[in-house]
Amino acid sequence: MRTDHQPNIAVLADDLTSAADGAAPFVARGLTASIGRGQLPRQAGAVVAVDSGSRSATASQAFERVARLTDRLAGCSVLYKTVDSTLRGHIAQELEACFAASGRTSLVFAPAFPQAGRTTVGGIQLVDGIPVSESAYAHDPVHPARHSALVDLVPSSIKNVTFLDAVTQEELDSRIASIEGPESILWVGSPGMAAALSRRFVPEKTPPLSVDGISSDVLVAVGSANLRSHIQADQLQEASGVMLLRGPRAREQDSAAVLRRIAEEAARELRDPRFGALIATGGDTMEAILDLLNIREFEILQELDPGFPLGRARLGDGRLLVLAMKAGGFGSDDALERAVARIRRTTQTLRTDSQ
Repeated sequence: MRTDHQPNIAVLADDLTSAADGAAPFVARGLTASIGRGQLPRQAGAVVAVDSGSRSATASQAFERVARLTDRLAGCSVLYKTVDSTLRGHIAQELEACFAASGRTSLVFAPAFPQAGRTTVGGIQLVDGIPVSESAYAHDPVHPARHSALVDLVPSSIKNVTFLDAVTQEELDSRIASIEGPESILWVGSPGMAAALSRRFVPEKTPPLSVDGISSDVLVAVGSANLRSHIQADQLQEASGVMLLRGPRAREQDSAAVLRRIAEEAARELRDPRFGALIATGGDTMEAILDLLNIREFEILQELDPGFPLGRARLGDGRLLVLAMKAGGFGSDDALERAVARIRRTTQTLRTDSQ
C-alpha cells in the first residue's frame, strides 16, 4: 500500500466500456482515474485502467496483449481484471495470461452485476434469471456467450480459485470485504465487483470532481444492435433534439460495415466545434470513434449511472470533449435521455479547464 493509505489500483479490461466501468466506482469515491487504450496512460491517477482491445482480437492476440499489459501493471496493490457480465470474449485465454504475469497466488472470480440483472447462482451466470449461454447474448453475431458455468472459463493451470455467488450488490460487497490477503489476489469480475472493491479499498467517500455541464451540442451514437439500446434511442429521439446516429434494428450480416459507417459519421460531426459531448453505446462503437479522432487516453470524471461512466478527452485541436459510454444491453428505457440531461445540466468548470 502507498504511504497516503490509498492503494494504487490497476484495471485491465478487454474493451473500452469495461475499462471505464472498472474505474468509475473508485472515482465516485473521490479517487482520480485515467484510461489508456492499448497502453498505460501517460498521466496516471490513483486508478489506472487499460483497454487491451482484446475482445475483438483473436484468442492468441488476446493472450499476448493481456500478458504484456499485466506485466506493466503487476506492481499495483490491487489488480482487477474485468470480464463481461455476460461472459463474452476470450475469458479463459485472458485469465491464463493475466494470472501468470500478475505474480498473484489466487484468483477470485465474481462476475455478478445485480443492478443490471446479471447474477451468479451456484456458479452459473444468469441474465434476468436465464443462464447467459441460453439467453439472447448467445446469439450475439460478434461476441456470443458460449458458457454459463464459471468453472468452464478458468484454465486448469490456475489452482487456487474462489467463485463468488451473488444475487444482490450488498451480498457481493460483503463477500469481497471478507476476503483476506487482497494484494495476493487477482480480482476478476464485472462492474458489480468494481463497486465492491471501491467500497473495500476506499472506505471514506469524498466528492468526485465537479462537472457543471456543457452548453454545446451532444452527439449520441448507438452502434449496438441490442434491442435495449434501440428502445433507449427511440425515447431519446422523441424527447430531445440531440444528433442521434444509430444502426439498423435488425442485425445485418456485415456488422463491421455498419459500425464503420456510424463511426465515420460521428467523427466527422465531432470535428465541428459546436459539439462538446459524445455518448456511445457499445464498447466497439466508442473505440471506433476514438480511433478516428486519434484519442488514446482520457480521464474518468464520474458515473451517470452504475455502468455508465462519464469522462473527458482532449482533441488534437486542444478542445475538450466529454465522453459517456455504456454497454448496449442494460440500462432503463430513459437511460440515454437522462444522460443527455445530466451532461447538459452538469459549462463553467469545463470552460475553465479548456482555457
